[in-house]
Amino acid sequence: MTYFMYTTMGESIDEPDASHMRRILSELQNADDEHSDVSLNHESGWSLTVYPDKGVLWENVEDADVPPREAVPASWDDVVALLLEISQGNFAAVESIDWTS
Repeated sequence: MTYFMYTTMGESIDEPDASHMRRILSELQNADDEHSDVSLNHESGWSLTVYPDKGVLWENVEDADVPPREAVPASWDDVVALLLEISQGNFAAVESIDWTS
């Protein structure tokens, strides 16, 4: 399975490891109105967008019938854990957290 992340500036990074994911997330410290999020996109269509307040948006960008869901993980480590689960295609672990619609 392949995946990539978008940086706050829209640069696409193919298959970043956990260390690189943390660097991408650190860009959110300098986010502005135009460059306000980062995301990880899996080849299956699942995507996790991350905002500066640790808020995340979980959606399948290729299936309009699946409603997007939101959550605010307790820590940045939890955000990284979600990104790693998605990168490995472990969607059941991602689905198990407390999402709101």
